[in-house]
Amino acid sequence: MKHFAAFFLSLLLLLPNAASAQYVMDLGSLINALRVGDFSGDLENLDHAQSVYVTRASKLAGIRIQGALLDRTVAARERVLTYLRAIIRQNKAAMKALAIHHEALEDVIFLTTTSDGTAMLYVDDR
Repeated sequence: MKHFAAFFLSLLLLLPNAASAQYVMDLGSLINALRVGDFSGDLENLDHAQSVYVTRASKLAGIRIQGALLDRTVAARERVLTYLRAIIRQNKAAMKALAIHHEALEDVIFLTTTSDGTAMLYVDDR
């Protein structure tokens, strides 16, 4: 039994470290963040992002109920989103992520970044 436990522990040491996870906002948080719409820090961090993920609005809980509110919020923030998309267009990693997920730049509605070098693009794919 003692040898089995030692063997098991040595196997655990050989396993790769857990991958860092990217936090995905819920729909209410996304709508509130869109209303504020300050992307300055995230746009700076996007240049240093090593991984870019794509999250579809259609997969967020509550989209059927709050979809119209999201539409109104996006429409009200269109000017800010045009600027956001212009910056994203210049980032190769972000454009590659959109292409891999078959999403259009025009559908990007939000961006988050983290200090560990990851970015999340939210797209309205409805």
